[in-house]
Amino acid sequence: MAIAMAAPVWAAPTIDLGGSLETTFQVTPVEPDNGGITATSDLRLNFSMEMAGGQQIRAFVGFEPIKYAPFGPTTDPNPGSDDLKGGNMDKQGLTPVTLGLAQLTIEKAYLETTGPFLTGGQDVTTRFGDLAIDYSPYIAHLSATDGVIEGAQVSGVRVGPVELGAFYGWASREVAENQQERFVNRGIAAKADIQGISIEGAAVKTDSDIALAGSAQFAPVPGVDLTGAAAWDGANEASAVKAEAGIGEIPMLPGVSAKLGFRNFDPKFNPLYRDDSKDEDGNDINIVDLNAGKRGVNGEVATTISGVNLVGIADWHEQRDANRELVGERKTVGATAATQYAGLDIEAGVKTMWSTVGRSYDILDHTGDKAVKADAPKETTVNLGLGCDIPVGPMVVDTQYDLTMSSIKSTVHELAAATTFDAPMLSGIGLSGNAKWANGQMAYIGKAEYTAPNGIQFIGSYASYDKDNFEGFTTRPNGFCLTAGMKVEF
Repeated sequence: MAIAMAAPVWAAPTIDLGGSLETTFQVTPVEPDNGGITATSDLRLNFSMEMAGGQQIRAFVGFEPIKYAPFGPTTDPNPGSDDLKGGNMDKQGLTPVTLGLAQLTIEKAYLETTGPFLTGGQDVTTRFGDLAIDYSPYIAHLSATDGVIEGAQVSGVRVGPVELGAFYGWASREVAENQQERFVNRGIAAKADIQGISIEGAAVKTDSDIALAGSAQFAPVPGVDLTGAAAWDGANEASAVKAEAGIGEIPMLPGVSAKLGFRNFDPKFNPLYRDDSKDEDGNDINIVDLNAGKRGVNGEVATTISGVNLVGIADWHEQRDANRELVGERKTVGATAATQYAGLDIEAGVKTMWSTVGRSYDILDHTGDKAVKADAPKETTVNLGLGCDIPVGPMVVDTQYDLTMSSIKSTVHELAAATTFDAPMLSGIGLSGNAKWANGQMAYIGKAEYTAPNGIQFIGSYASYDKDNFEGFTTRPNGFCLTAGMKVEF
């Protein structure tokens, strides 16, 4: 397939070598190893080539990021590890470091072209190599398919009002320890806008298992939007359904909008390539994990009164575990208000949840030590947030205070402040500070940042916190820390 695409090309190609190289030195006196000095380097490379002479073929090769500790370890570096430990400065330096072919791993490679298959035909995008399928968050999401499936992919095929896409490829999975198995993947997707109705559908077959997904959105009358999605996981014989009705303005209640939703997610619904996205702290942010095992309804009402944005919410759902057994149910009601007054941003909210989920339970990848914990029978949470800009001489300090009170947990106070100012021969100096009080303990950090005209970024900080009680508070170490680093992107 690659030969067929490359054969017509005679003109000189345009070649790009892209990526980044970043090196950071860190001084932490409280850590005695190497005099408190450590360093890390991060190398990212990708290679792309686009053919000239009217051809639209592009080749792409992406390499797995390489991370190594220039001052260690005392043995050979282990590229790709996030836990490299520094060794002795007299045995290992920034260079030389061996990054041989055995350690430079190709992460993704493909050939892609946009153009017609026939003279005068429509433009379509065709890819050979590592594919990127993004048909549906329920059955084939980009985060789960990018560079995982190898094969051929076509997208942007127009047939009347319908746009089609399809792929055929292979992937590997572990069937036993140190034993991989290749299996076939194929799928098709279609979407169209027909008389104000937006419709999307997709089917993906992995080996002998099939997954289906479809969605629709339309406005039956002005001011009312209806959306719905349904999916089927053939491997686990499980389904997922989600629907929502939005009313832009409730009749006889000017300025009041509302939403009403329904969801029913089988706890075994878990297609191989569904969205499994998580935030930087490892918390689930995808539609499947957030609704796994839940069946219920929810509603929202919103309005603005005298400049105050008011929102009321209500939710009821049953919760089932990985074995489809009923664990309990949850009922939640709450309200939030947000406004501005005399330059002060004010947000406040209250929420109460009643739950009969009295035991921990396994579901999807939350098993064993990661099982979902039992709920309290009742919990009320009150939130208050205050933010404002405070002039201090020539500077403007952005400040924020957040208060979280719970009927079953410790009260949490959080305070943050940040500003940027210029000094003689130094411009764009950033100062920031954060403090948090929880469980009877205090955590705080102060930080100064400056990027010199030559591109070197300096960061100095002093922090004090208990890593066990304040997980995720900051990535900076305890005590004084100074880092200097450079990064170039090419």
